Amino acid sequence: MSAPPVLLFLGAGKKLGTQVPAVFAEAGYKIAVVARTPKEEFEKRGYYQVQADFNNPESIPEVFAKVKENVGTPTVVVYNAVQYTLDNPEDPFASLAPENVSRFHSAVAVNGTTPLIAIEHAIEAFRSLPPGTLGKSFIFTGNILNHSQFKNRLCFGVGKTIAAYGVRFYYADERSDEGLPVMREIDGLLAGKEYLKIAEAQEQLPWLYTYTAESGYKDFGEKDYLKTVDSNESRFLKGGR
Repeated sequence: MSAPPVLLFLGAGKKLGTQVPAVFAEAGYKIAVVARTPKEEFEKRGYYQVQADFNNPESIPEVFAKVKENVGTPTVVVYNAVQYTLDNPEDPFASLAPENVSRFHSAVAVNGTTPLIAIEHAIEAFRSLPPGTLGKSFIFTGNILNHSQFKNRLCFGVGKTIAAYGVRFYYADERSDEGLPVMREIDGLLAGKEYLKIAEAQEQLPWLYTYTAESGYKDFGEKDYLKTVDSNESRFLKGGR
């Protein structure tokens, strides 16, 4: 007998934070969302809400405990929290100066350390589920920064690379059909559909799950690992995931 499907969505902000849980809810999942502040929209939809600040990795055990007690054991965990400040492209290491280093610590915690702690708790939860339960998937909302260096994303890229090193469930990364990062144009509805596809797959899919709106999963290869993107194009210098 399998357990009822439960999505634990960590980092329920705008866009993906509302659209991905909606896709899973429509598929019959119970939904638990975690954010720094509760949202009336989630309350209206009947989602269970937990407040947490992922600058503090020690918040994770309490999150899992509350969700297990009030909703059920998660069968799918999505880590979508993000924190960064763009670095000075002319002097990115200025972000590590004493007066600025807090932004580095925050980016590493939210994008790197906390998701790894969440993976450990997700594994513990999945091991407690009955055999035959679908899901048992941890999906991290990633981007191209585990492959490429952008001169104004030192702090952000270090955090994402930490997560990619530890994530061997799924590191999900939306790209353009040419393999470029989508940044602020990331599509929450598309992410929801791809994440649900991952969660309900009968077999393990590629852990580095790069996907596009046109093709779904698409393998762009890993041969240019840590390629430096030395560009002043606004699409690369502006903010975005």
